[in-house]
Amino acid sequence: MAEAVIEVVLDNLSTLIQKELGLFLGVDRELKSLSSLLTTIKATLEDAEEKQFSNRAIKDWLLKLKDAAHVLDDILDECATKALEPEYKGFKYGPSQKVQSSCLSSLNPKNVAFRYKIAKKIKRIRERLDGIAEERSKFHLTEIVRERRCEVLDWRQTTSIITQPQVYGRDEDKSKIVDFLVDDASSFEDLSVYPIVGLGGLGKTTLAQIVFNHEKVVNYFELRIWVCVSEDFSLKRMTKAIIESTSGHACEDLELEPLQRKLLNLLQRKRYLLVLDDVWDDDQENWQRLRFVLACGGKGASILVTTRLSKVAAIMGTMPFHDISMLSETDCWELFKQRAFGPTEAERSDLAVIGKEIVKKCRGVPLAAKALGSLLRFKREEKEWRYVKESKLWNLQGENSVMPALRLSYLNLPVKLRQCFAFCALFPKDEIISKQFVIELWMANGFIPSNGMLEAEDIGNEAWNELYCRSFFQDTQTDDFGQIVYFTMHDLVHDLAQSITEEVCHITNDSGIPSMSEKIRHLSICRRDFFRNVCSIRLHNVESLKTCINYDDQLSPHVLRCYSLRVLDFERKEKLSSSIGRLKYLRYLNLSWGNFKTLPESLCTLWNLQILKLDYCQNLQKLPNSLVHLKALQRLYLRGCISLSSLPQHVRMLASLKTLTQYVVGKKKGFLLAELGQMNLQGDLHIENLERVKSVMDAAEANMSSKYVDKLELSWDRNEESQLQENVEEILEVLQPQTQQLRSLGVRGYTGSFFPEWMSSPTLKYLTSLQLVHCKSCLHLPHLGKLPSLKSLTVSNMSHVKYLDEESCNDGIAGGFICLEKLVLVKLPNLIILSRDDRENMLPHLSQFQIAECPKLLGLPFLPSLIDMRISGKCNTGLLSSIQKHVNLESLMFSGNEALTCFPDGMLRNLNSLKKIEIYSLSTLESFPTEIINLSAVQEIRITECENLKSLTDEVLQGLHSLKRLSIVKYQKFNQSESFQYLTCLEELVIQSCSEIEVLHESLQHMTSLQSLTLCDLPNLASIPDWLGNLSLLQELNISQCPKLTCLPMSIQCLTALKHLSIYSCNKLEKRCKEKTGEDWPKIAHIQSLKCNFICVCIYYAFHSREKPFSHCMGPICIGDFLVPFGSNSRSSKPRFEALKRTCQSHRHTRGFNVCFQKCSVMEESSALLSLLELVIFSLVTTLSLCTTFIKVILFMTQPTMILIEDLLGQEFRCKLHEWKVSARRKR
Repeated sequence: MAEAVIEVVLDNLSTLIQKELGLFLGVDRELKSLSSLLTTIKATLEDAEEKQFSNRAIKDWLLKLKDAAHVLDDILDECATKALEPEYKGFKYGPSQKVQSSCLSSLNPKNVAFRYKIAKKIKRIRERLDGIAEERSKFHLTEIVRERRCEVLDWRQTTSIITQPQVYGRDEDKSKIVDFLVDDASSFEDLSVYPIVGLGGLGKTTLAQIVFNHEKVVNYFELRIWVCVSEDFSLKRMTKAIIESTSGHACEDLELEPLQRKLLNLLQRKRYLLVLDDVWDDDQENWQRLRFVLACGGKGASILVTTRLSKVAAIMGTMPFHDISMLSETDCWELFKQRAFGPTEAERSDLAVIGKEIVKKCRGVPLAAKALGSLLRFKREEKEWRYVKESKLWNLQGENSVMPALRLSYLNLPVKLRQCFAFCALFPKDEIISKQFVIELWMANGFIPSNGMLEAEDIGNEAWNELYCRSFFQDTQTDDFGQIVYFTMHDLVHDLAQSITEEVCHITNDSGIPSMSEKIRHLSICRRDFFRNVCSIRLHNVESLKTCINYDDQLSPHVLRCYSLRVLDFERKEKLSSSIGRLKYLRYLNLSWGNFKTLPESLCTLWNLQILKLDYCQNLQKLPNSLVHLKALQRLYLRGCISLSSLPQHVRMLASLKTLTQYVVGKKKGFLLAELGQMNLQGDLHIENLERVKSVMDAAEANMSSKYVDKLELSWDRNEESQLQENVEEILEVLQPQTQQLRSLGVRGYTGSFFPEWMSSPTLKYLTSLQLVHCKSCLHLPHLGKLPSLKSLTVSNMSHVKYLDEESCNDGIAGGFICLEKLVLVKLPNLIILSRDDRENMLPHLSQFQIAECPKLLGLPFLPSLIDMRISGKCNTGLLSSIQKHVNLESLMFSGNEALTCFPDGMLRNLNSLKKIEIYSLSTLESFPTEIINLSAVQEIRITECENLKSLTDEVLQGLHSLKRLSIVKYQKFNQSESFQYLTCLEELVIQSCSEIEVLHESLQHMTSLQSLTLCDLPNLASIPDWLGNLSLLQELNISQCPKLTCLPMSIQCLTALKHLSIYSCNKLEKRCKEKTGEDWPKIAHIQSLKCNFICVCIYYAFHSREKPFSHCMGPICIGDFLVPFGSNSRSSKPRFEALKRTCQSHRHTRGFNVCFQKCSVMEESSALLSLLELVIFSLVTTLSLCTTFIKVILFMTQPTMILIEDLLGQEFRCKLHEWKVSARRKR
């Protein structure tokens, strides 16, 4: 890594010398001398990098060299920043003048002082480097010029090896462990602990995962729990981790004793499997104290432990441990070969001979074989393979075969990639890391500058791809477009990164008071209260801090005195100090989710700033006008800034800006769409208020054809101004973006009669998602079947459209829409048929189909891949009859049809794969389709607001042998059937808003498999019968809005499996269940999770089809904790969010929180609603205390928009939610 640091410094030196800055600072000779000295030192660094692993003195020497290089880099940055002053302070000069402005004039007293200070610093660092260079001679380092295929990497796509490699040689291990857990351990009364022992990289975790997910194991154990232990085995942490893994919810920050009681209640008499992965702690007392609690399980309860240490296995195990063996040479070769040659390339005999020798050196360790196979994947010269085989690293004493293999992979990286990889030591072990975040940090630290042909971001992506290809990164997660967004690092790979960086990258956590070296350059703060306890004392000693990532909820003023910072990542800031302007060298600043209204003007003096993130700063009203002078700014993120009405005037002055996530078109000069004209934008772009564009010429000046955006959204507000807009069709025509990279396109509120041809052009070859919403004047759709990669299509609120595809298929493409997987059609009142020529072979890969308010749609062609279908609103009988064609359907939903009295005969006849059927708000429906009794795969039925539906017939109920989940909402005749006793496999039952129920039907007591029961909004339910105690498997009981309930039955004490009881809005019952003092408290004291008079906790949606809203879910519904009326403009919600925040603060110690959105018009404002959802959820996640288990967001919507919620909460939203969960975990 030292070589990479020196290269960066040499590049910066060269730049200053070329600009003749040294001449005007009086240090030109010194700079050239430093360049010569560093070049000489650099020549021997390749040898030093390799020898450092066996010679500690060389390693220490490299650390000193890197430290000095970082200091010199700060000096050079100071000089370069000083040179920017003339431009930013209003001094203009031509090329011939170069930097000879008055600001650098030798007669300026301030500059005299600056020159003196810089000269003094350079002299000191020169003396320091001279000493380091002199010390080098005693190591006898030699100059090595290693041939690499290309120092500027031959970048490749990762698609050839993205699939997970096959697991080799573990079938016997798997069978042995599974047989023990399922057969042998089942006869043991005591807890069985089965350790798996082996070296790092042998695949212990992989083997445990295979066992954990084995079909026999899944079916045998009542609970399966996975805990990644690593090095922290504190009793409290382990107890919390097991509780959280079991319950799926965050655990309150309790003391040890109540935590242990919770765990006892959770595991009592259960046959559970607990995997404790990667255990290091060999403190026997720690284990015995934890084991005492874990021993409460039932017969057959088992623990599977993976560890590298036989001592740990001896302490924890109750039987001889399973010693995971090395792979056989054959299996190891197969794994190596799969990585080295890939799935398609033929094995070369000359390379195979060398490869088999290399595999012998791997000694059967899978991680070593995988790493070296990946290293050689793109090397095809025999000498390159021989170099790996003959490396001296294999001969290091005390090393297993993994670290030498990983170090070889590291040393064979190009110099700049070594630095990129080593920097990842900044992230905690087992962290799920954002790919974009890492690349942006690389850019900010100067690891991947642009090379003139490629932008820095492109090089960063390629650098990441190369590291992924070489197995330094793993376990990736992708977005809806198949792009990798998250990844992890194997713990041994993380160890390698830490061993390389040592004191340079530092992570604070809860493992004790850290020692902070003054050599630290990159700091990651994961520990709460770290600044108060440690950082305030020691941070000022750090000489050159470059990166500060703060996961804590406060920022020490000492950070703002670290003037060498390039990266400051700090979200959720309440107030931003004007002293931020002192951080002159900042390249990256993240202030997302901040609560400030304005930014200090001093921020506009950060002349080096490249990336500014202000996402979801919901109170931010204005950006400083001087922001447009930040000419180095490349990315400006403004998602969810609902109070921001416009950008600064003349945003076009941000000449380097590549990413601008939101642009609001204004009415005055300097705020018009033309501001985007000269900007070379990429990434995401949402243009709002396009109705303010007055002419085609104005639109053309935006020069959209030059924009290489991935995601584009074009929005017109539906107001009087939009109706008066002329030439709107021509305006949309000239808003065509560059098609080479566009993956997602949305058009909303467009008032033209026709769409432009470019929207159906085959040149949109990467477009995968298209949304056309509220384009009411359009007469027909473009020929979308031509789009070769389209996977998701939404068409909504278009009154004139008759066909999805009006053109005949004459181009040889079978049927059209050959890649479409999801289709959403909403409020298309004149849609007759999908294809004008009634093609039967269209949509061959469609798997999800949602139809709402399309009353004239006559039917559907055969859709062979369809598995999920949802029909809402009034529909044609022909459409319902055509459902029987789709024999692979697994989920079917009907809702909001007030004219439907019965389903057509035979509608379900051929649906033998159907697993789930849902019926919502069919007020005139009289009968349930009896054909369902012949469908043996059905596992779930939901019936909501079907007042005229006759009681489910005995014939239907008796035939539902496989039914596991049943939800009944606003169905008054539910309690009339005797045949519920036949639902012996039912596991979940929800009864809600059934006002006629006074007592639960006796037949329900025969549902002996029931695990979850919810009783909600039953105003006349007076008692719960004593037969409740017969439901011996019941684990969860939710009771809400049952005001007449006065007590719980005595038999509830017999429900030993019951672990969750929640009671809400049942005033009489709540008093009786009050902890310790309530009359019913002795009945329920044994239940581990009690929520009485709680704030409801889940994320769900609801809808209303009439004036009075109601809701449905698989848990309790609680209305009114906080009601958010949703307007047409998300910016109008600002006052409501201020109230929301106050409410959050007042309830910050509750176990959950409930937010209701009232009267949402989702399709018309889906983007605004999504922003609103994100804001609410994150406000709650970050404001409520950590005792909050989870949150409920209820959406009250009009039909038919309910069906679109799952589209809104798609992969992109889930990724964001995952980030929030990660953030919350860091705070803990």
